[in-house]
Amino acid sequence: MKGRSTHQHVRLNARLVREKDRARARDLRRLLLYGAALAVPLLLYVWQRVEFLGRSYELEALKKQKQELVEMNKQLTVERSFLVSPARVEKIARQKLGLREPSPQDVRRVLLIDGRVDEIGGAVAANPGGPPPPANRFLAAAALLVHPRVPGDRP
Repeated sequence: MKGRSTHQHVRLNARLVREKDRARARDLRRLLLYGAALAVPLLLYVWQRVEFLGRSYELEALKKQKQELVEMNKQLTVERSFLVSPARVEKIARQKLGLREPSPQDVRRVLLIDGRVDEIGGAVAANPGGPPPPANRFLAAAALLVHPRVPGDRP
């Protein structure tokens, strides 16, 4: 019998329901609300500072990269000016490629007129004392180009 009464007692205690303490629940909600009111702005401030620091590091990295690219551009400009210098190009053309100055018979003068190339030889024969007569006032400023004569070309 002794075991039975203990068992009934446990069953009776299982039916006990604890009443809600409304004042305590209200105080807990108020505490959570005040905590959230303080925590949210604090978290926003911390997030903003972390973003700012991240962007600052990115900006510094980009400034450093820009400076490196400016320096590289200066070096490449100097190297390019060395590589395309006329003396160097002429030296390579003569020594490595075997090129030479054309003889006067291999040179032909032409006149550039409205994007077309006209040979000057006929006009020079008609006006042996000077430059060819211009067909209009713009031809007086036309550029003279020098082209080597190709074998088999007419003089």
